[in-house]
Amino acid sequence: MRREFLKQSVALGALAMLGGARSAAAADPVTMWHIFGAETEPGLKNITRWNETHPDQPIDQKFVPFGQLSQQLIKGIATGDVPDLITIDNPVVASFATQGALEDLTDLVKASSFIKPDEYYPGSWATTLWDGKQYAVPGEANTLALYYNADMFKARGLDPEAPPRTWEALRKAAEILTDKDKNVFGMAFCAIQSEEGTFQFLPFLQQSGATLKTLTSPDAVAALQLWTDFVAKGQASRDVLVKRQFEMTSSWLAGASGMVVSGPWELQRMKEVKFNWRVAPLPHREGKGIEASALGGYVWGVPKGARNKAAAFKVIEFMSEPAQMLQAWSGGRLAPVKTMQVEHPAMPEAYATFRKQMEVARPRGPHPRWPDISAAMQTAIQEALTGKSTPEAALQKASRVITPILDRTPIVGL
Repeated sequence: MRREFLKQSVALGALAMLGGARSAAAADPVTMWHIFGAETEPGLKNITRWNETHPDQPIDQKFVPFGQLSQQLIKGIATGDVPDLITIDNPVVASFATQGALEDLTDLVKASSFIKPDEYYPGSWATTLWDGKQYAVPGEANTLALYYNADMFKARGLDPEAPPRTWEALRKAAEILTDKDKNVFGMAFCAIQSEEGTFQFLPFLQQSGATLKTLTSPDAVAALQLWTDFVAKGQASRDVLVKRQFEMTSSWLAGASGMVVSGPWELQRMKEVKFNWRVAPLPHREGKGIEASALGGYVWGVPKGARNKAAAFKVIEFMSEPAQMLQAWSGGRLAPVKTMQVEHPAMPEAYATFRKQMEVARPRGPHPRWPDISAAMQTAIQEALTGKSTPEAALQKASRVITPILDRTPIVGL
Protein backbone atom coordinates (compact mmCIF):
# COMPACT_ATOMS: atom_id res chain seq x y z
CA MET A 1 0.00 0.00 0.00
CA ARG A 2 2.81 2.35 0.88
CA ARG A 3 4.50 1.67 -2.49
CA GLU A 4 1.24 2.36 -4.32
CA PHE A 5 0.74 5.53 -2.30
CA LEU A 6 4.22 6.74 -3.26
CA LYS A 7 3.50 6.04 -6.94
CA GLN A 8 0.29 8.07 -6.72
CA SER A 9 2.08 10.85 -4.87
CA VAL A 10 4.78 11.05 -7.51
CA ALA A 11 2.18 11.06 -10.26
CA LEU A 12 0.15 13.78 -8.57
CA GLY A 13 3.34 15.81 -8.00
CA ALA A 14 4.24 15.49 -11.66
CA LEU A 15 0.76 16.61 -12.67
CA ALA A 16 1.01 19.55 -10.29
CA MET A 17 4.37 20.51 -11.75
CA LEU A 18 2.98 20.17 -15.26
CA GLY A 19 0.00 22.31 -14.34
CA GLY A 20 2.32 24.92 -12.85
CA ALA A 21 4.43 24.88 -16.00
CA ARG A 22 1.32 25.25 -18.12
CA SER A 23 0.17 28.14 -15.91
CA ALA A 24 3.53 29.87 -16.21
CA ALA A 25 3.58 29.25 -19.94
CA ALA A 26 0.08 30.70 -20.22
CA ALA A 27 1.33 34.04 -18.86
CA ASP A 28 2.40 36.26 -21.74
CA PRO A 29 4.38 39.16 -20.25
CA VAL A 30 4.63 42.62 -21.75
CA THR A 31 8.25 43.70 -21.57
CA MET A 32 8.85 47.33 -20.61
CA TRP A 33 11.89 49.61 -20.31
CA HIS A 34 11.24 52.65 -18.16
CA ILE A 35 12.89 55.53 -16.30
CA PHE A 36 11.05 55.12 -12.99
CA GLY A 37 14.03 55.13 -10.64
CA ALA A 38 12.49 56.52 -7.44
CA GLU A 39 10.25 54.52 -5.14
CA THR A 40 7.65 57.30 -5.21
CA GLU A 41 7.27 57.16 -9.00
CA PRO A 42 3.60 56.80 -9.95
CA GLY A 43 4.69 54.67 -12.91
CA LEU A 44 5.89 51.93 -10.56
CA LYS A 45 2.63 51.99 -8.65
CA ASN A 46 0.67 51.72 -11.86
CA ILE A 47 2.77 48.80 -13.07
CA THR A 48 1.83 47.04 -9.84
CA ARG A 49 -1.84 47.90 -10.46
CA TRP A 50 -1.64 46.37 -13.93
CA ASN A 51 0.04 43.21 -12.68
CA GLU A 52 -2.56 42.74 -9.97
CA THR A 53 -5.41 42.99 -12.46
CA HIS A 54 -3.73 41.22 -15.40
CA PRO A 55 -1.98 38.17 -13.96
CA ASP A 56 -2.13 36.41 -17.33
CA GLN A 57 -0.17 39.22 -19.00
CA PRO A 58 2.11 40.81 -16.40
CA ILE A 59 4.55 43.60 -17.13
CA ASP A 60 8.16 42.43 -17.13
CA GLN A 61 9.87 45.71 -16.28
CA LYS A 62 13.43 46.96 -16.55
CA PHE A 63 14.69 50.29 -15.18
CA VAL A 64 17.05 52.15 -17.50
CA PRO A 65 18.58 55.45 -16.26
CA PHE A 66 17.19 58.47 -18.08
CA GLY A 67 20.47 59.38 -19.77
CA GLN A 68 21.02 55.86 -21.09
CA LEU A 69 17.60 54.97 -22.42
CA SER A 70 17.98 56.41 -25.93
CA GLN A 71 21.25 54.58 -26.52
CA GLN A 72 19.79 51.36 -25.14
CA LEU A 73 16.89 51.59 -27.58
CA ILE A 74 19.16 52.24 -30.57
CA LYS A 75 21.34 49.30 -29.56
CA GLY A 76 18.27 47.08 -29.03
CA ILE A 77 16.86 47.87 -32.47
CA ALA A 78 20.22 47.10 -34.08
CA THR A 79 20.39 43.70 -32.38
CA GLY A 80 16.68 42.87 -32.57
CA ASP A 81 16.36 42.90 -28.78
CA VAL A 82 13.66 45.46 -28.02
CA PRO A 83 10.95 45.60 -25.37
CA ASP A 84 7.23 45.80 -26.16
CA LEU A 85 6.89 49.20 -24.48
CA ILE A 86 9.20 52.06 -23.62
CA THR A 87 9.12 55.49 -21.98
CA ILE A 88 10.70 58.22 -24.12
CA ASP A 89 11.67 61.81 -23.30
CA ASN A 90 9.14 63.80 -25.33
CA PRO A 91 11.52 65.94 -27.46
CA VAL A 92 13.19 62.91 -29.09
CA VAL A 93 10.05 61.20 -30.42
CA ALA A 94 10.42 62.80 -33.85
CA SER A 95 14.06 61.80 -34.01
CA PHE A 96 13.25 58.16 -33.25
CA ALA A 97 10.30 58.21 -35.64
CA THR A 98 12.39 59.38 -38.59
CA GLN A 99 14.96 56.69 -37.83
CA GLY A 100 12.25 54.04 -38.05
CA ALA A 101 12.70 53.16 -34.39
CA LEU A 102 9.02 53.38 -33.39
CA GLU A 103 5.85 51.61 -34.41
CA ASP A 104 3.07 53.70 -35.98
CA LEU A 105 0.22 53.88 -33.45
CA THR A 106 -2.10 56.05 -35.55
CA ASP A 107 -4.84 53.45 -36.15
CA LEU A 108 -4.71 52.11 -32.61
CA VAL A 109 -5.13 55.60 -31.14
CA LYS A 110 -8.02 56.41 -33.49
CA ALA A 111 -9.82 53.23 -32.44
CA SER A 112 -9.22 53.78 -28.71
CA SER A 113 -12.09 54.71 -26.43
CA PHE A 114 -9.66 55.71 -23.63
CA ILE A 115 -7.29 58.04 -25.47
CA LYS A 116 -8.93 61.23 -26.72
CA PRO A 117 -6.56 63.76 -28.31
CA ASP A 118 -8.78 66.77 -27.61
CA GLU A 119 -8.50 66.18 -23.87
CA TYR A 120 -4.69 66.53 -23.80
CA TYR A 121 -2.69 69.72 -23.48
CA PRO A 122 -1.86 70.70 -27.08
CA GLY A 123 1.86 70.84 -26.36
CA SER A 124 1.95 67.36 -24.84
CA TRP A 125 0.00 65.86 -27.71
CA ALA A 126 2.16 67.61 -30.32
CA THR A 127 5.27 65.85 -29.03
CA THR A 128 3.82 62.45 -30.04
CA LEU A 129 3.21 63.31 -33.70
CA TRP A 130 5.46 63.41 -36.69
CA ASP A 131 4.73 63.71 -40.40
CA GLY A 132 1.00 63.23 -39.82
CA LYS A 133 1.39 60.00 -37.86
CA GLN A 134 1.07 59.05 -34.22
CA TYR A 135 4.19 57.47 -32.75
CA ALA A 136 3.54 57.77 -29.03
CA VAL A 137 1.00 58.70 -26.35
CA PRO A 138 1.71 61.20 -23.53
CA GLY A 139 2.37 59.50 -20.20
CA GLU A 140 3.01 62.36 -17.79
CA ALA A 141 3.93 66.02 -17.94
CA ASN A 142 6.00 68.54 -16.06
CA THR A 143 6.94 72.18 -16.46
CA LEU A 144 8.88 74.98 -14.76
CA ALA A 145 8.02 77.68 -12.24
CA LEU A 146 9.86 79.87 -9.73
CA TYR A 147 10.36 78.50 -6.22
CA TYR A 148 11.26 81.14 -3.65
CA ASN A 149 12.16 81.30 0.03
CA ALA A 150 9.39 83.37 1.60
CA ASP A 151 11.26 83.77 4.89
CA MET A 152 14.31 85.12 3.06
CA PHE A 153 12.08 87.49 1.10
CA LYS A 154 10.64 88.88 4.31
CA ALA A 155 14.02 89.17 6.01
CA ARG A 156 15.40 91.18 3.08
CA GLY A 157 12.42 93.53 2.88
CA LEU A 158 10.66 91.85 -0.04
CA ASP A 159 6.96 91.02 0.05
CA PRO A 160 6.54 87.22 -0.02
CA GLU A 161 2.99 87.75 -1.22
CA ALA A 162 4.24 89.60 -4.29
CA PRO A 163 6.88 87.51 -6.07
CA PRO A 164 8.56 89.04 -9.14
CA ARG A 165 6.33 89.01 -12.19
CA THR A 166 8.67 90.70 -14.68
CA TRP A 167 12.33 90.31 -15.60
CA GLU A 168 13.09 93.71 -14.11
CA ALA A 169 11.47 92.71 -10.81
CA LEU A 170 13.40 89.44 -10.95
CA ARG A 171 16.68 91.35 -11.39
CA LYS A 172 15.90 93.58 -8.41
CA ALA A 173 14.87 90.66 -6.20
CA ALA A 174 18.04 88.75 -7.12
CA GLU A 175 20.16 91.78 -6.24
CA ILE A 176 18.44 92.28 -2.89
CA LEU A 177 18.56 88.59 -1.95
CA THR A 178 22.25 88.21 -2.77
CA ASP A 179 24.46 88.26 0.31
CA LYS A 180 28.07 87.73 -0.75
CA ASP A 181 29.33 87.74 2.85
CA LYS A 182 27.15 84.72 3.61
CA ASN A 183 27.66 83.14 0.18
CA VAL A 184 23.94 83.40 -0.58
CA PHE A 185 22.86 84.02 -4.17
CA GLY A 186 19.65 85.68 -5.18
CA MET A 187 18.86 83.50 -8.18
CA ALA A 188 19.46 79.89 -9.25
CA PHE A 189 18.74 78.01 -12.45
CA CYS A 190 20.32 75.23 -14.50
CA ALA A 191 22.55 76.13 -17.45
CA ILE A 192 24.37 72.80 -17.63
CA GLN A 193 25.55 71.64 -21.06
CA SER A 194 22.79 69.07 -21.52
CA GLU A 195 19.12 69.00 -22.43
CA GLU A 196 18.35 70.32 -18.95
CA GLY A 197 20.08 73.60 -19.80
CA THR A 198 18.07 73.99 -23.01
CA PHE A 199 14.89 73.06 -21.15
CA GLN A 200 15.40 75.86 -18.63
CA PHE A 201 16.52 78.54 -21.08
CA LEU A 202 13.82 78.19 -23.74
CA PRO A 203 11.04 79.84 -21.67
CA PHE A 204 13.21 82.96 -21.31
CA LEU A 205 13.93 82.98 -25.04
CA GLN A 206 10.21 82.66 -25.78
CA GLN A 207 9.26 85.35 -23.25
CA SER A 208 11.71 87.71 -24.95
CA GLY A 209 9.65 87.54 -28.13
CA ALA A 210 12.33 85.62 -30.02
CA THR A 211 12.29 82.13 -31.52
CA LEU A 212 14.89 79.58 -32.55
CA LYS A 213 14.81 81.15 -36.02
CA THR A 214 15.50 84.64 -34.71
CA LEU A 215 18.48 83.95 -32.45
CA THR A 216 20.41 86.92 -33.82
CA SER A 217 17.64 89.38 -32.88
CA PRO A 218 17.96 91.88 -30.00
CA ASP A 219 15.14 90.03 -28.24
CA ALA A 220 17.05 86.73 -28.20
CA VAL A 221 20.19 88.53 -27.02
CA ALA A 222 18.19 90.11 -24.18
CA ALA A 223 17.17 86.67 -22.91
CA LEU A 224 20.72 85.32 -22.81
CA GLN A 225 21.99 88.61 -21.43
CA LEU A 226 19.60 88.22 -18.49
CA TRP A 227 21.17 84.90 -17.52
CA THR A 228 24.69 86.17 -18.23
CA ASP A 229 24.19 89.18 -15.97
CA PHE A 230 23.02 87.03 -13.07
CA VAL A 231 26.31 85.11 -13.16
CA ALA A 232 28.57 88.08 -14.01
CA LYS A 233 27.17 90.14 -11.13
CA GLY A 234 27.50 87.31 -8.65
CA GLN A 235 23.75 87.05 -8.19
CA ALA A 236 23.80 83.45 -9.42
CA SER A 237 26.50 80.92 -8.63
CA ARG A 238 28.78 79.65 -11.37
CA ASP A 239 27.52 76.25 -10.29
CA VAL A 240 24.64 76.85 -12.70
CA LEU A 241 27.09 75.86 -15.46
CA VAL A 242 27.81 72.39 -14.11
CA LYS A 243 24.97 71.33 -11.83
CA ARG A 244 21.71 69.68 -12.81
CA GLN A 245 18.25 70.97 -11.92
CA PHE A 246 18.05 68.62 -8.95
CA GLU A 247 21.38 69.87 -7.62
CA MET A 248 20.51 73.55 -8.04
CA THR A 249 17.26 72.95 -6.16
CA SER A 250 19.24 71.17 -3.43
CA SER A 251 21.35 74.32 -3.04
CA TRP A 252 18.20 76.40 -2.73
CA LEU A 253 16.84 73.98 -0.13
CA ALA A 254 20.08 74.44 1.81
CA GLY A 255 19.59 78.21 1.86
CA ALA A 256 22.25 78.98 -0.75
CA SER A 257 19.85 80.97 -2.94
CA GLY A 258 16.63 82.89 -2.53
CA MET A 259 14.97 81.72 -5.75
CA VAL A 260 15.35 78.77 -8.11
CA VAL A 261 13.77 77.75 -11.40
CA SER A 262 12.59 74.16 -11.06
CA GLY A 263 9.72 71.76 -11.60
CA PRO A 264 6.94 69.88 -9.80
CA TRP A 265 9.13 66.79 -9.44
CA GLU A 266 10.74 68.60 -6.48
CA LEU A 267 7.51 68.86 -4.50
CA GLN A 268 8.15 65.50 -2.83
CA ARG A 269 11.21 67.04 -1.17
CA MET A 270 9.30 70.09 0.06
CA LYS A 271 7.74 68.11 2.91
CA GLU A 272 11.02 68.34 4.82
CA VAL A 273 11.75 72.03 4.16
CA LYS A 274 12.25 74.05 7.36
CA PHE A 275 11.48 77.48 5.89
CA ASN A 276 8.37 78.95 4.33
CA TRP A 277 8.42 78.53 0.59
CA ARG A 278 6.17 79.38 -2.35
CA VAL A 279 5.91 78.71 -6.07
CA ALA A 280 5.13 81.43 -8.60
CA PRO A 281 4.80 81.53 -12.40
CA LEU A 282 7.98 82.37 -14.31
CA PRO A 283 8.37 86.16 -14.59
CA HIS A 284 7.84 87.56 -18.11
CA ARG A 285 9.71 90.25 -19.97
CA GLU A 286 8.37 93.73 -19.39
CA GLY A 287 6.84 95.32 -22.46
CA LYS A 288 6.14 91.91 -24.00
CA GLY A 289 3.81 90.18 -21.57
CA ILE A 290 4.51 86.78 -23.13
CA GLU A 291 3.85 83.93 -20.71
CA ALA A 292 5.88 80.80 -21.41
CA SER A 293 7.23 77.76 -19.69
CA ALA A 294 8.99 74.55 -20.66
CA LEU A 295 7.19 71.30 -21.40
CA GLY A 296 8.79 68.16 -20.05
CA GLY A 297 7.66 64.63 -19.45
CA TYR A 298 7.79 61.17 -20.93
CA VAL A 299 5.60 59.49 -23.52
CA TRP A 300 4.74 55.85 -24.17
CA GLY A 301 6.16 54.34 -27.35
CA VAL A 302 6.31 50.90 -28.93
CA PRO A 303 9.75 50.13 -30.43
CA LYS A 304 9.91 48.93 -34.01
CA GLY A 305 9.88 45.14 -34.06
CA ALA A 306 8.20 44.77 -30.66
CA ARG A 307 6.90 41.23 -30.24
CA ASN A 308 3.64 42.21 -28.58
CA LYS A 309 2.45 45.52 -30.03
CA ALA A 310 -1.26 44.92 -29.32
CA ALA A 311 -0.68 44.04 -25.66
CA ALA A 312 1.68 47.00 -25.26
CA PHE A 313 -1.04 49.34 -26.48
CA LYS A 314 -3.47 47.85 -23.96
CA VAL A 315 -0.99 48.83 -21.26
CA ILE A 316 -0.82 52.35 -22.71
CA GLU A 317 -4.62 52.57 -22.56
CA PHE A 318 -4.58 51.35 -18.96
CA MET A 319 -1.96 53.93 -18.00
CA SER A 320 -4.07 56.62 -19.70
CA GLU A 321 -7.15 55.96 -17.55
CA PRO A 322 -7.94 58.56 -14.84
CA ALA A 323 -7.38 56.09 -11.99
CA GLN A 324 -3.75 55.74 -13.05
CA MET A 325 -3.06 59.28 -14.25
CA LEU A 326 -4.38 60.77 -11.02
CA GLN A 327 -1.54 59.03 -9.16
CA ALA A 328 0.87 61.50 -10.77
CA TRP A 329 1.06 63.68 -7.65
CA SER A 330 2.87 60.93 -5.70
CA GLY A 331 5.94 61.46 -7.87
CA GLY A 332 5.65 65.19 -8.33
CA ARG A 333 4.16 64.86 -11.80
CA LEU A 334 1.22 66.30 -13.72
CA ALA A 335 -1.23 64.55 -15.99
CA PRO A 336 -0.95 65.53 -19.69
CA VAL A 337 -4.75 65.63 -19.83
CA LYS A 338 -6.33 69.04 -19.24
CA THR A 339 -9.40 67.71 -17.47
CA MET A 340 -7.46 65.82 -14.77
CA GLN A 341 -6.78 68.15 -11.87
CA VAL A 342 -3.84 66.34 -10.30
CA GLU A 343 -2.79 67.94 -7.03
CA HIS A 344 -0.70 66.98 -4.04
CA PRO A 345 -3.06 66.59 -1.05
CA ALA A 346 -0.85 68.82 1.11
CA MET A 347 0.21 71.31 -1.58
CA PRO A 348 -2.81 72.31 -3.67
CA GLU A 349 -1.56 75.87 -4.28
CA ALA A 350 1.77 74.69 -5.64
CA TYR A 351 0.10 72.23 -7.99
CA ALA A 352 -2.34 74.91 -9.13
CA THR A 353 0.65 77.09 -10.12
CA PHE A 354 2.24 74.29 -12.12
CA ARG A 355 -1.06 73.49 -13.85
CA LYS A 356 -1.30 77.16 -14.79
CA GLN A 357 2.22 76.96 -16.24
CA MET A 358 1.16 73.91 -18.25
CA GLU A 359 -1.28 76.12 -20.14
CA VAL A 360 1.63 78.12 -21.59
CA ALA A 361 4.25 75.35 -21.66
CA ARG A 362 5.71 74.85 -25.12
CA PRO A 363 7.18 71.65 -26.54
CA ARG A 364 10.78 71.33 -27.64
CA GLY A 365 10.13 70.78 -31.32
CA PRO A 366 8.90 68.36 -32.37
CA HIS A 367 11.80 68.02 -34.78
CA PRO A 368 13.82 65.01 -35.96
CA ARG A 369 17.06 66.90 -35.37
CA TRP A 370 16.16 68.26 -31.96
CA PRO A 371 19.36 66.84 -30.38
CA ASP A 372 21.44 68.95 -32.82
CA ILE A 373 19.34 72.05 -32.20
CA SER A 374 19.59 71.62 -28.45
CA ALA A 375 23.34 71.02 -28.56
CA ALA A 376 23.88 74.33 -30.38
CA MET A 377 21.79 76.14 -27.78
CA GLN A 378 23.71 74.51 -24.93
CA THR A 379 27.01 75.70 -26.39
CA ALA A 380 25.69 79.25 -26.75
CA ILE A 381 24.53 79.32 -23.12
CA GLN A 382 27.83 77.98 -21.85
CA GLU A 383 29.97 80.35 -23.91
CA ALA A 384 27.99 83.41 -22.83
CA LEU A 385 27.83 82.56 -19.14
CA THR A 386 31.53 81.69 -18.92
CA GLY A 387 32.48 84.93 -20.68
CA LYS A 388 34.04 83.12 -23.61
CA SER A 389 31.68 85.01 -25.95
CA THR A 390 29.22 87.82 -25.68
CA PRO A 391 25.57 86.70 -25.71
CA GLU A 392 25.26 88.22 -29.20
CA ALA A 393 28.26 86.33 -30.60
CA ALA A 394 27.24 83.08 -28.90
CA LEU A 395 23.75 83.24 -30.40
CA GLN A 396 25.08 84.11 -33.84
CA LYS A 397 27.21 80.96 -33.70
CA ALA A 398 24.19 78.87 -32.63
CA SER A 399 22.09 80.40 -35.38
CA ARG A 400 24.55 79.27 -38.02
CA VAL A 401 23.83 75.70 -36.95
CA ILE A 402 20.12 75.93 -36.19
CA THR A 403 18.77 78.15 -38.99
CA PRO A 404 19.75 75.79 -41.88
CA ILE A 405 18.19 72.89 -39.98
CA LEU A 406 14.91 74.76 -39.57
CA ASP A 407 15.00 76.03 -43.14
CA ARG A 408 15.04 72.43 -44.35
CA THR A 409 12.52 71.13 -41.84
CA PRO A 410 10.55 73.82 -39.97
CA ILE A 411 9.06 73.28 -36.54
CA VAL A 412 5.29 73.45 -36.90
CA GLY A 413 4.02 76.74 -35.49
CA LEU A 414 7.47 78.35 -35.39
